Amino acid sequence: GRLLRACLVHLDRWVTEGVEPPPSRHPRVDDGTAVPPAALRAAFDRIPGARYPRHHALPQRLDFGALPPRGGAPYGSRVSAVNADGNEVAGIVLPELAVPLATHTGWNLRHPDIGGEAQLLVFAGATLPFARTRAEREAAGDPRPSVEERYASREEYLARVRRAAETLVGERWLLEEDVELSVALAARMWDAVC
Repeated sequence: GRLLRACLVHLDRWVTEGVEPPPSRHPRVDDGTAVPPAALRAAFDRIPGARYPRHHALPQRLDFGALPPRGGAPYGSRVSAVNADGNEVAGIVLPELAVPLATHTGWNLRHPDIGGEAQLLVFAGATLPFARTRAEREAAGDPRPSVEERYASREEYLARVRRAAETLVGERWLLEEDVELSVALAARMWDAVC
């Protein structure tokens, strides 16, 4: 993807030219962007159609000094905090998160029809589109502002996506050649949602 291409260019430049990559961005406890998984439950419970995982893996500490190994307290777990839309606030914010048309998660739960509905699907995220209009949003009880409440037009939306992509180019998280791809992907998303 776009981010990986930029990261590979940075890796090559670091090795061949000594140019360090941009500073790492990840959820952090000290700035409040890394939170316990349970902290996100309320945010997703208020989004119509969202299903938040109720069980999170907490690997147990094991002492292998004697046999059998002795179990200890579980390791802690942290996830990225989310904004009012349910989108992650930490890390590298790609244009589709900076100028959203939906809530995008890095996880998805199995559909009840295939069984194990409380289990995570492996390598599958979810997209929960915003309502198109305020009336649709209010009828659904969705607290997230609708597309029409966020953007005056498709053109305004795409201009904002372009600015977000250009900002990432300036921060070296996106290649200049991927700005147009970011805008094209956003246009496809607009057409699908609106």
